[in-house]
Amino acid sequence: MSTWTCPGEPEHQGPPGDLVIQWDGQIGQACDPCGSELDSWGNWAELACFGDTGAPPGYVTNIHITDLITGIRGGPQTEIPPEFCLLSQLRELDLDGNHLLGKIPDWIPACFPYLDELDLSYNKLSGSIPSWMDQLPFAEEFKLEHNLLTGRIPEGFSKMESIRVIRLEHNQLAGRLPDDFSGFEIEALWLHENPDLCGPMEAIPASRCKFSECGINTKNTGIGRECPADAPQEAEITPVEELVPCTFKTKYGRPMTMDLPAGACPILQNVYP
Repeated sequence: MSTWTCPGEPEHQGPPGDLVIQWDGQIGQACDPCGSELDSWGNWAELACFGDTGAPPGYVTNIHITDLITGIRGGPQTEIPPEFCLLSQLRELDLDGNHLLGKIPDWIPACFPYLDELDLSYNKLSGSIPSWMDQLPFAEEFKLEHNLLTGRIPEGFSKMESIRVIRLEHNQLAGRLPDDFSGFEIEALWLHENPDLCGPMEAIPASRCKFSECGINTKNTGIGRECPADAPQEAEITPVEELVPCTFKTKYGRPMTMDLPAGACPILQNVYP
Protein backbone atom coordinates (compact mmCIF):
# COMPACT_ATOMS: atom_id res chain seq x y z
CA MET A 1 0.00 0.00 0.00
CA SER A 2 1.76 3.06 -1.29
CA THR A 3 0.44 5.50 1.31
CA TRP A 4 1.20 3.51 4.45
CA THR A 5 4.28 4.14 6.58
CA CYS A 6 6.15 1.29 8.17
CA PRO A 7 4.62 0.20 11.48
CA GLY A 8 6.99 -0.41 14.36
CA GLU A 9 9.62 2.14 13.33
CA PRO A 10 10.72 4.33 16.29
CA GLU A 11 10.06 7.52 14.34
CA HIS A 12 6.67 6.32 13.10
CA GLN A 13 4.05 8.86 14.12
CA GLY A 14 1.55 8.41 11.31
CA PRO A 15 0.44 11.37 9.20
CA PRO A 16 -3.23 12.42 9.29
CA GLY A 17 -5.37 9.60 7.98
CA ASP A 18 -2.60 7.02 8.26
CA LEU A 19 -3.70 3.56 9.38
CA VAL A 20 -1.74 2.94 12.57
CA ILE A 21 -1.19 -0.77 13.16
CA GLN A 22 0.27 -2.25 16.31
CA TRP A 23 3.12 -4.55 15.30
CA ASP A 24 5.57 -6.45 17.46
CA GLY A 25 7.96 -7.97 14.92
CA GLN A 26 11.07 -6.78 13.13
CA ILE A 27 10.96 -4.44 10.15
CA GLY A 28 11.68 -6.42 6.99
CA GLN A 29 13.73 -5.31 4.03
CA ALA A 30 12.24 -2.15 2.48
CA CYS A 31 9.22 -2.66 4.77
CA ASP A 32 7.39 -4.49 2.00
CA PRO A 33 4.16 -5.84 3.57
CA CYS A 34 4.44 -8.87 1.29
CA GLY A 35 8.03 -9.67 2.30
CA SER A 36 10.59 -11.40 0.12
CA GLU A 37 8.82 -14.77 0.10
CA LEU A 38 5.57 -15.49 -1.68
CA ASP A 39 2.70 -17.18 0.13
CA SER A 40 3.69 -15.90 3.54
CA TRP A 41 2.62 -13.39 6.17
CA GLY A 42 5.48 -11.17 5.01
CA ASN A 43 6.99 -8.46 7.19
CA TRP A 44 3.80 -7.11 8.73
CA ALA A 45 2.24 -9.43 11.26
CA GLU A 46 -1.32 -8.58 10.22
CA LEU A 47 -1.02 -8.75 6.42
CA ALA A 48 -0.35 -11.64 4.05
CA CYS A 49 0.22 -12.06 0.33
CA PHE A 50 -0.86 -15.57 -0.63
CA GLY A 51 -0.28 -16.19 -4.33
CA ASP A 52 -2.10 -19.53 -4.24
CA THR A 53 -5.41 -17.66 -3.88
CA GLY A 54 -5.28 -16.59 -7.52
CA ALA A 55 -4.14 -13.04 -6.76
CA PRO A 56 -1.27 -11.54 -8.77
CA PRO A 57 2.15 -11.71 -7.04
CA GLY A 58 2.89 -8.89 -4.64
CA TYR A 59 -0.73 -8.10 -3.75
CA VAL A 60 -2.01 -8.17 -0.18
CA THR A 61 -4.67 -10.88 0.04
CA ASN A 62 -5.31 -11.18 3.79
CA ILE A 63 -5.91 -8.65 6.56
CA HIS A 64 -6.08 -10.19 10.02
CA ILE A 65 -6.05 -7.30 12.49
CA THR A 66 -7.70 -8.40 15.71
CA ASP A 67 -8.10 -7.30 19.31
CA LEU A 68 -6.21 -4.02 19.11
CA ILE A 69 -6.29 -2.24 22.45
CA THR A 70 -5.92 1.17 20.81
CA GLY A 71 -8.09 0.56 17.75
CA ILE A 72 -7.15 0.64 14.08
CA ARG A 73 -6.42 4.38 13.93
CA GLY A 74 -4.75 4.52 17.33
CA GLY A 75 -7.85 5.97 19.02
CA PRO A 76 -10.31 4.15 21.24
CA GLN A 77 -13.04 3.63 18.63
CA THR A 78 -13.46 4.16 14.91
CA GLU A 79 -15.51 3.20 11.88
CA ILE A 80 -14.12 0.72 9.35
CA PRO A 81 -11.52 2.74 7.39
CA PRO A 82 -12.48 3.20 3.70
CA GLU A 83 -8.78 3.27 2.79
CA PHE A 84 -8.82 -0.52 2.99
CA CYS A 85 -10.41 -0.36 -0.46
CA LEU A 86 -6.88 0.14 -1.85
CA LEU A 87 -6.41 -3.61 -1.32
CA SER A 88 -8.53 -4.77 -4.25
CA GLN A 89 -7.23 -8.37 -4.17
CA LEU A 90 -8.31 -9.14 -0.61
CA ARG A 91 -9.52 -12.65 0.12
CA GLU A 92 -9.79 -12.25 3.90
CA LEU A 93 -10.96 -9.17 5.81
CA ASP A 94 -10.78 -10.04 9.51
CA LEU A 95 -11.17 -7.08 11.88
CA ASP A 96 -12.70 -8.76 14.91
CA GLY A 97 -12.40 -7.18 18.34
CA ASN A 98 -11.24 -3.71 17.28
CA HIS A 99 -13.79 -1.35 18.89
CA LEU A 100 -15.33 -0.64 15.48
CA LEU A 101 -18.43 1.57 15.38
CA GLY A 102 -21.02 2.57 12.80
CA LYS A 103 -22.70 0.60 10.07
CA ILE A 104 -21.19 -2.13 7.95
CA PRO A 105 -19.83 -0.28 4.89
CA ASP A 106 -21.78 -0.67 1.68
CA TRP A 107 -18.57 -0.39 -0.36
CA ILE A 108 -17.30 -3.83 0.69
CA PRO A 109 -18.58 -5.79 -2.37
CA ALA A 110 -17.31 -3.13 -4.80
CA CYS A 111 -13.88 -2.98 -3.17
CA PHE A 112 -13.33 -6.68 -2.51
CA PRO A 113 -14.98 -8.76 -5.27
CA TYR A 114 -12.84 -11.83 -4.46
CA LEU A 115 -13.47 -11.90 -0.71
CA ASP A 116 -13.86 -15.39 0.77
CA GLU A 117 -13.99 -14.44 4.47
CA LEU A 118 -15.59 -11.41 6.11
CA ASP A 119 -15.14 -11.31 9.88
CA LEU A 120 -16.31 -8.15 11.66
CA SER A 121 -17.28 -9.90 14.88
CA TYR A 122 -16.79 -8.69 18.47
CA ASN A 123 -17.14 -5.01 17.67
CA LYS A 124 -19.87 -2.42 18.26
CA LEU A 125 -21.28 -2.23 14.76
CA SER A 126 -24.90 -1.10 14.53
CA GLY A 127 -27.65 -0.84 11.94
CA SER A 128 -28.92 -3.73 9.85
CA ILE A 129 -27.27 -6.69 8.18
CA PRO A 130 -26.57 -5.52 4.60
CA SER A 131 -28.65 -7.07 1.85
CA TRP A 132 -25.76 -7.10 -0.62
CA MET A 133 -24.23 -10.30 0.73
CA ASP A 134 -25.10 -12.16 -2.49
CA GLN A 135 -22.68 -9.80 -4.26
CA LEU A 136 -19.84 -11.76 -2.63
CA PRO A 137 -19.87 -14.91 -4.79
CA PHE A 138 -16.64 -16.37 -3.34
CA ALA A 139 -17.45 -15.79 0.34
CA GLU A 140 -17.36 -18.97 2.45
CA GLU A 141 -17.47 -17.33 5.89
CA PHE A 142 -19.70 -14.40 6.91
CA LYS A 143 -19.19 -13.49 10.57
CA LEU A 144 -20.94 -10.60 12.30
CA GLU A 145 -21.47 -12.08 15.77
CA HIS A 146 -21.21 -10.07 19.00
CA ASN A 147 -22.23 -6.68 17.61
CA LEU A 148 -25.27 -4.40 18.00
CA LEU A 149 -27.03 -5.24 14.73
CA THR A 150 -30.80 -4.85 14.57
CA GLY A 151 -33.75 -5.56 12.26
CA ARG A 152 -34.65 -8.56 10.14
CA ILE A 153 -32.15 -10.86 8.49
CA PRO A 154 -32.39 -10.02 4.78
CA GLU A 155 -32.91 -12.38 1.88
CA GLY A 156 -29.82 -13.31 -0.09
CA PHE A 157 -27.73 -15.74 1.91
CA SER A 158 -28.95 -18.69 -0.14
CA LYS A 159 -27.72 -16.92 -3.28
CA MET A 160 -24.15 -16.83 -2.03
CA GLU A 161 -22.58 -19.45 -4.24
CA SER A 162 -19.79 -20.49 -1.85
CA ILE A 163 -21.19 -19.77 1.62
CA ARG A 164 -20.51 -22.35 4.34
CA VAL A 165 -20.54 -20.46 7.65
CA ILE A 166 -22.93 -17.71 8.79
CA ARG A 167 -22.51 -16.38 12.33
CA LEU A 168 -24.95 -13.75 13.55
CA GLU A 169 -25.27 -14.69 17.22
CA HIS A 170 -25.27 -12.18 20.09
CA ASN A 171 -26.86 -9.28 18.25
CA GLN A 172 -30.29 -7.64 18.52
CA LEU A 173 -31.85 -9.14 15.40
CA ALA A 174 -35.62 -9.55 15.23
CA GLY A 175 -38.48 -10.89 13.12
CA ARG A 176 -39.10 -13.89 10.94
CA LEU A 177 -36.20 -15.66 9.28
CA PRO A 178 -35.82 -14.99 5.55
CA ASP A 179 -37.91 -17.09 3.19
CA ASP A 180 -34.86 -18.21 1.26
CA PHE A 181 -33.71 -20.20 4.31
CA SER A 182 -36.29 -22.79 3.20
CA GLY A 183 -34.28 -25.83 2.07
CA PHE A 184 -31.05 -23.85 2.52
CA GLU A 185 -28.22 -26.29 3.29
CA ILE A 186 -25.45 -24.74 5.38
CA GLU A 187 -22.53 -26.12 7.39
CA ALA A 188 -22.89 -23.58 10.21
CA LEU A 189 -25.73 -21.16 10.94
CA TRP A 190 -25.42 -19.65 14.40
CA LEU A 191 -28.26 -17.35 15.43
CA HIS A 192 -28.37 -17.87 19.19
CA GLU A 193 -28.80 -15.06 21.72
CA ASN A 194 -31.09 -13.03 19.45
CA PRO A 195 -34.26 -13.29 21.57
CA ASP A 196 -36.53 -11.50 19.07
CA LEU A 197 -35.88 -13.80 16.11
CA CYS A 198 -38.99 -15.89 15.46
CA GLY A 199 -40.85 -18.11 13.01
CA PRO A 200 -39.95 -21.52 11.60
CA MET A 201 -36.40 -22.74 10.99
CA GLU A 202 -36.30 -24.26 7.51
CA ALA A 203 -32.55 -24.27 6.86
CA ILE A 204 -30.88 -27.68 6.78
CA PRO A 205 -27.53 -28.53 8.42
CA ALA A 206 -25.06 -29.95 5.91
CA SER A 207 -24.06 -33.57 6.34
CA ARG A 208 -20.38 -32.62 6.33
CA CYS A 209 -18.61 -29.68 7.94
CA LYS A 210 -14.93 -28.76 7.71
CA PHE A 211 -15.07 -25.90 10.22
CA SER A 212 -14.79 -25.84 14.01
CA GLU A 213 -18.26 -24.29 14.22
CA CYS A 214 -20.88 -26.61 12.73
CA GLY A 215 -24.63 -27.09 12.76
CA ILE A 216 -27.57 -24.76 13.41
CA ASN A 217 -27.78 -23.01 16.78
CA THR A 218 -30.97 -21.16 17.78
CA LYS A 219 -30.58 -21.17 21.57
CA ASN A 220 -32.27 -18.28 23.39
CA THR A 221 -34.25 -17.11 20.36
CA GLY A 222 -37.94 -17.24 19.50
CA ILE A 223 -37.27 -19.42 16.46
CA GLY A 224 -39.87 -22.15 16.29
CA ARG A 225 -42.58 -19.91 17.73
CA GLU A 226 -45.06 -17.65 15.99
CA CYS A 227 -43.86 -14.09 15.47
CA PRO A 228 -45.60 -11.35 17.49
CA ALA A 229 -47.61 -8.69 15.68
CA ASP A 230 -44.97 -6.02 16.31
CA ALA A 231 -42.09 -8.05 14.84
CA PRO A 232 -40.25 -6.34 11.94
CA GLN A 233 -41.95 -7.22 8.65
CA GLU A 234 -39.34 -6.04 6.16
CA ALA A 235 -35.56 -6.15 6.04
CA GLU A 236 -33.70 -2.99 5.09
CA ILE A 237 -32.48 -2.89 1.48
CA THR A 238 -28.86 -1.75 1.29
CA PRO A 239 -27.50 -1.19 -2.24
CA VAL A 240 -23.79 -1.48 -2.91
CA GLU A 241 -22.05 1.89 -2.79
CA GLU A 242 -20.59 2.91 -6.13
CA LEU A 243 -16.90 3.81 -6.18
CA VAL A 244 -15.70 7.14 -7.56
CA PRO A 245 -12.40 8.09 -9.26
CA CYS A 246 -9.92 9.51 -6.77
CA THR A 247 -6.50 11.01 -7.53
CA PHE A 248 -3.96 11.24 -4.71
CA LYS A 249 -0.18 11.29 -4.31
CA THR A 250 1.93 8.35 -3.21
CA LYS A 251 4.74 8.81 -0.70
CA TYR A 252 7.08 9.22 -3.69
CA GLY A 253 5.07 12.19 -4.96
CA ARG A 254 3.59 10.38 -7.94
CA PRO A 255 -0.11 10.86 -8.66
CA MET A 256 -2.30 7.77 -8.58
CA THR A 257 -5.93 7.44 -9.63
CA MET A 258 -8.16 4.65 -8.32
CA ASP A 259 -11.87 4.02 -7.92
CA LEU A 260 -12.53 4.28 -4.19
CA PRO A 261 -15.33 5.02 -1.72
CA ALA A 262 -16.06 8.73 -1.58
CA GLY A 263 -15.01 8.86 2.06
CA ALA A 264 -11.53 7.53 1.30
CA CYS A 265 -10.51 10.25 -1.15
CA PRO A 266 -10.06 13.24 1.20
CA ILE A 267 -8.21 11.04 3.70
CA LEU A 268 -5.71 9.81 1.11
CA GLN A 269 -5.29 13.26 -0.41
CA ASN A 270 -4.33 14.58 3.03
CA VAL A 271 -1.61 11.96 3.65
CA TYR A 272 0.83 13.39 1.08
CA PRO A 273 -0.73 16.73 0.01
